[in-house]
Amino acid sequence: MPLEDLEHALRHMQMLTAGTRGYKGLYHANIDPHADYPMTREQWERCADVLEQELGFEGQPRVIVLHKKEGREHIHVVWARTDVETMTLRSDAFTYGKHERASARLEEEFGHEHVPGKWYKRDMEQELPMAELNHAEWQQMERSQLDPRERKAEITGLYERADNGQAFRNALEDAGYLLARGDRRAMVVVDIAGEVHSLNRQITSAKAKEIREKIADIDMSALPDVNAARELQEQRRDARNSAKGRADAEEGLTETPEIDQGPDGADQSQNRDAPAQDAPPILAPEDPALMEARAELEQNHERRRAYFEQDWEKRIAREMDLVNRQIQERREIERKTDWKEMEGKSGFERFDHKLKDRLDRKRVRDRHDERQAREKERDARDEQRREARMEELLRDRENDRAKMEWTFEREHRQLEDMHRREQERARQQELDRARDPSPPDFDPSGDRPPDRGGGYDR
Repeated sequence: MPLEDLEHALRHMQMLTAGTRGYKGLYHANIDPHADYPMTREQWERCADVLEQELGFEGQPRVIVLHKKEGREHIHVVWARTDVETMTLRSDAFTYGKHERASARLEEEFGHEHVPGKWYKRDMEQELPMAELNHAEWQQMERSQLDPRERKAEITGLYERADNGQAFRNALEDAGYLLARGDRRAMVVVDIAGEVHSLNRQITSAKAKEIREKIADIDMSALPDVNAARELQEQRRDARNSAKGRADAEEGLTETPEIDQGPDGADQSQNRDAPAQDAPPILAPEDPALMEARAELEQNHERRRAYFEQDWEKRIAREMDLVNRQIQERREIERKTDWKEMEGKSGFERFDHKLKDRLDRKRVRDRHDERQAREKERDARDEQRREARMEELLRDRENDRAKMEWTFEREHRQLEDMHRREQERARQQELDRARDPSPPDFDPSGDRPPDRGGGYDR
């Protein structure tokens, strides 16, 4: 049946996996054409249908989410892999070729430009195309605003010009990098933005074994760990920004403003202490944009807290109802067992019991008292079980609430850090404009090839 709530729909689709021997009950795909091709609702549904046919998920429940990111629409499709008729999971193997076959079909059907791929959508006689950046490197470039291709070329040049490991380390530090001990890798490079990179991946002209042999003279114990290297790079950034600000301030002080004299020759520069018009303004720490972002984030947190409480109330009610049903079933079994023990199993034994009860009524009262005593013991036992289960649920709820609040604090810190970076960037832009009011035209595209989107890849 259709479910309007997205989270409940996904949970329901995942719950179907409990009847199988697998645990990955969902399959997610991203369909992202180029922004030059506006898509209608029917075309989006057609994309999902074609990909569903290629993946072999016909007839499976699915969820489609359409949203816009950076001015570009795309959809996410999630299928339930559980086949309820056979209670098995539909295969999700060898999907790269299936995605490219669906992409080729849709490009031909919609008239979009053909985007070459690595498997189905390329000439097999040609070499396998390799992406210049993987997804992790692209994300690092978005965060640090540093081109990984230029970074690799620079570090490779420093490695080739160095005679030994210590010389290579000194050259890296002079260029603004730091060598550090990695958690999983032997050595990593931390750039000025605090991003961590594998040393072997940054050097393109040598293999890992050659790199290890050349830098064997570096003492690993003398290298900082990743956290310490990030702190050092943050201190470098702060010092660089402070030094740049002082230099700009000293440069402004050396320029003596002209004295404005009035008709009587008097000095009319009583506003000398006021900031010059060309001086960049100091950004306020509590600007309206930050306050609005904080308010929106706090509203989001309040909604998530309310949903958290409602979800846990329902969960506690479900769990306690399950405990009560289990207790009731167990009590019914125990009552039947008591009756068989006290009344006899066979017909002759029950007749003998009734005959003795007629002759001695005290036996009936004794059995009744014994049953009541057992019921009281079971009531106490079951009440302890309910209390123990309730304590466990409340403890789990408090742990989840603590994790949620920690997540909220982290989101607030991220918002503050983002605002601080935006302030520093805006400050730097104002300083650049103050030094050069008319910079040359800048083409942000440069020599990069046109963006053709992610296609229909997974």
